[in-house]
Amino acid sequence: MISPRKWMTPKPAAPFDRPSPDRQPPERRPSGERQRPAPAARRRAQWARALLAGWLWLGAGSAALPAQSPGEPSGRAATLFEAGQNAHQAGKLSEALGLYDAALALDDALAPIHFQRGMALLGLSRPAEAVAAFERCVALQPDFLRGWQRLGAAALAIGDAAKAERALAKALELDPGDAPTRLQLARLALARDAAPDALGLLAPLDGAQAGAEVQTLRGQALLRMGRPADAVAALSDAIARAPGQAEARRRRGDAYAAQGALEAALSDWQAAYAAAPESALAGDIADALLQLDRAAAAQTFLETARVAFPTDARLAALEAETTGAAALAQAAQMLRAGKFAAAAAAYAPLVARDPEAIAPRAGLATALFKLERFDEAARNFEILRRRQPEVAATYFFLGVCYDKIGDYRAALAAYEAFLASADGVHHRLEIEKIHLRLPRLRRQAEQSKPRKP
Repeated sequence: MISPRKWMTPKPAAPFDRPSPDRQPPERRPSGERQRPAPAARRRAQWARALLAGWLWLGAGSAALPAQSPGEPSGRAATLFEAGQNAHQAGKLSEALGLYDAALALDDALAPIHFQRGMALLGLSRPAEAVAAFERCVALQPDFLRGWQRLGAAALAIGDAAKAERALAKALELDPGDAPTRLQLARLALARDAAPDALGLLAPLDGAQAGAEVQTLRGQALLRMGRPADAVAALSDAIARAPGQAEARRRRGDAYAAQGALEAALSDWQAAYAAAPESALAGDIADALLQLDRAAAAQTFLETARVAFPTDARLAALEAETTGAAALAQAAQMLRAGKFAAAAAAYAPLVARDPEAIAPRAGLATALFKLERFDEAARNFEILRRRQPEVAATYFFLGVCYDKIGDYRAALAAYEAFLASADGVHHRLEIEKIHLRLPRLRRQAEQSKPRKP
């Protein structure tokens, strides 16, 4: 017989949360989420990576644990169970599992043996079978706190968040003061976009118990609820408590971005990335650099990020965009320097690559105009006019181009359109030039034949 004292007392060599020698704990990976972007689907994908990491606190894969017991095994079953615990503690998980199965073949109604069997299965990376073992355990002993906790861990390991949430809710019902269970339930609530539920779960942990992780989760919930200023306050508190917390930095960056403070967001994202590189975060950083007109910095950053995450589609797209932005900046610099032929040559492939883009076509049209290649310039200005009919300057340049190539009717129409939309202050000189030109141009237009397209 196993005495009640022996049953309830931990073996010194098997501390509660020590991983089994046969199984290393899963690597904890930071979650990504910024919803800049994309919506709920992306947020769920980012949280999914965090959920599996969250069940490490439950001791999945730990060595044999003392269990609450509704009764004691007797005779041969007790002997087999004792031998199974010894093998489990020694890291011989397959052997322990066989002994647990043999004990249960003699008496299937003992919750502690089902519990230890589930622990062995988790250690052997067989979480689906572990779920069944823990379900049998809590069915036999519904007040078994650890059984519900491990059922939640196993359910997370197979990606069944709903089952995990139900199991952990039962564990919290048995022990409302259990902070780790409360935190994991808050993570699961955020994973299903239930931010108010997450805040409710975290509320009892405010005050003295509000550690960095609590405040990080609170900040994320507040951000999801459209309260970025409150989110920044919570996340700043988390960072003050744990300056090295990459997740808090990441999420505060998200909150700053939601407020339009892109410089502050970029600073936090860069700090978070330095501590824990992640592909979605790399994309956010590159995107922010581009929005801040730092194409060269974005290009440099993406060169290293693409080496770290070579298959990431978003980074590949940003790299192509960044390359184009850098080339556009170089072409614009040539144009400003008066190197019009070089500028036209630089703009041409950019227009070919993205015919809908306004900036490269405007640059090409301007360079061609400066080179007095008025026919080509007019074609590009016409495209710009159709896409942005509200831009008055386009009509002026079109008028000049048509005037130079002798299409006086088209020139007159372009000048008149310019005069109708031009700003009298900003375009004063152009307006004066056109008024001086109009009398003769009208006579030329009347005498000329329509130009063939």
